[in-house]
Amino acid sequence: MVQTVPVLLEPFIPTKENFDLDQFMGRWNEVAVVSTCPHYMQRKRRNPIIVALELQHGASDGNFTMTATGFRHGTCYEIHVDYELTTTPGRFVYHLSKWEADVDAYVVHTNYDEYAILIMSKQKISGDNSTSVKLYSRTLAVRDTVLDDFKTLVSEQGMSEDTVVIKQDKGDCVPGELVAEPSTPPEPQDPVRDRLAGLDNQGDISPSLLESCKAAPDTGPCFGLLQRYYYNSSAMSCELFKYGGCLGNQNNFENERECLQRCRTEAVCRLPMVPQPCTGQPPIWAFDSSVGLCVPYKAGFCQGNANKFYSKSECREYCGAVNDEGELLRAN
Repeated sequence: MVQTVPVLLEPFIPTKENFDLDQFMGRWNEVAVVSTCPHYMQRKRRNPIIVALELQHGASDGNFTMTATGFRHGTCYEIHVDYELTTTPGRFVYHLSKWEADVDAYVVHTNYDEYAILIMSKQKISGDNSTSVKLYSRTLAVRDTVLDDFKTLVSEQGMSEDTVVIKQDKGDCVPGELVAEPSTPPEPQDPVRDRLAGLDNQGDISPSLLESCKAAPDTGPCFGLLQRYYYNSSAMSCELFKYGGCLGNQNNFENERECLQRCRTEAVCRLPMVPQPCTGQPPIWAFDSSVGLCVPYKAGFCQGNANKFYSKSECREYCGAVNDEGELLRAN
């Protein structure tokens, strides 16, 4: 068995002077984040919830463990990550074998009892690298001056401070516990659907187009027998109907893919995986909410609801992954 170890790169930014690991241990909250990875930022904007972090010394002097808890898709999750120390105090590293990526974490500023600012540098063998800047707090908020310093560092890393996601407190949670959804949740806005649906002058999805996805199928007054798809908002699936060929409504699509990308919301990420035998269909992916990952279906099988994506990147764009709550938390 060949064990892959992180490839240490030369630090690109100085860490906290005289960094003290013992003082850095304990409870933190991730309260703000920004990244050069577009998919990561899309997920953070859709789910800007504070993640609770518990840092503890590991079994050996060469590592420590981080336990993260937070909310995603109506469920409280918990993950554990082991980090290796380096010869540079304040710099930690770990390897993501599944993604063939090395991640360096640098504690660049901290006063230990109030806040910490970290930079995460992820390097993939494919060359798809990214940088994230994160703000940790011992409480659920930070002083304005600390936030200003954080944004200054963000700008120094070549990112706009306007893109910083300030996270919200949703309270403590018990891992595995279902969280009650709000009685009148805001209408989700999905990036793929934004590109396909019409937008109003402010860049938001037109309410009329959102409503069209809830409309019943309408054959129209003509007498054709065209096979079309409509979005069944109750079942959260795209289904066939016969279209007459004229008029009707906007819940009318030539293929299932267009129907799904136009109408589904993040709610489909909580739907079960329902494999069904099929032929002549392209490879698909589905989001397994029990493990928080996008998984491929075997050839010859299709998904029986709208938890169905035509690429891994499309699945992650909608549903993300539990272990992707941040570069430092990314443990799969």
